[in-house]
Amino acid sequence: MDVVATDLRKRYGATVALDGLSLEFPSGRLSGFLGPNGAGKTTTFRILLGLSRPDAGTARVGDMSIDRDLARIVKRVGAIVDEPGLLRPLSGRQNLVVAAHTLGFGHDRIETLAEFVELSDDLDRPVSGYSKGMRQRLALAAALLGEPDVLFLDEPLDGLDPAGQHSFKERLRRLVDEDGKTVVISSHNLSDVQALADHIVVIAQGSLRYQGPLPDLLGGAREIRVEVDRPEDALEALRMAGLEARRDDSVLRVTAEDGSVVSRTLAESGIYPSALVPANQSLEQVFLELTSR
Repeated sequence: MDVVATDLRKRYGATVALDGLSLEFPSGRLSGFLGPNGAGKTTTFRILLGLSRPDAGTARVGDMSIDRDLARIVKRVGAIVDEPGLLRPLSGRQNLVVAAHTLGFGHDRIETLAEFVELSDDLDRPVSGYSKGMRQRLALAAALLGEPDVLFLDEPLDGLDPAGQHSFKERLRRLVDEDGKTVVISSHNLSDVQALADHIVVIAQGSLRYQGPLPDLLGGAREIRVEVDRPEDALEALRMAGLEARRDDSVLRVTAEDGSVVSRTLAESGIYPSALVPANQSLEQVFLELTSR
């Protein structure tokens, strides 16, 4: 399910937050939504989630308009925006029950989602004893309660240790590659976005600076560096799919124009990269060039 905004405008007093912003997050892709502080990312998220109304412009999720179909959109979209609003004295299970009741969803998916985010053994512990990574995983489970088609995630990896980041990235790729969900992440950690995203949208000063596939932004990268836990299995899967790949210690170097082809090929074999980076210029270099104009 794609998400499209057209000519969004929003002011807060004398401050222009969005200045005719038009963008698209394509269906079944993991999009990185980037911009410096004050670029308008949070305002855009709030409008797309129905938490704020634009002064002008339109937006839709699939065939649903945020003006006419907001009640339907809420049922099809999940989000983690800012610090997850968890009730810390309650257990993880109780938090999910409260979230399901608030959003009008049943409780039948709680056990399945707890297993997906690897919280089954801690589901009945108070959230006050959870680590930051556990709270993020619980928030992801809550966002998935209604089986949404679209996920908006604001800084989903913030504060996680390397193991927690790897685990969270793997889950996001599974949601896209296996379940076909549309996932949008906003993050200031550009290396994480470069490792995860298929599609990039960059805004600055409330207007669009770039949108399109990540390889196109980075100059049509041909070699992609892939880090995986099972390099030999990954190498075999890639070669079986007709991709040119070689192993360099624990890193694979794959010849492909689009990183999403690599991630999907590996996902079909149950392998999820911890990093997948085009081996030419970095996203950070291009981002700084785009946003400093």
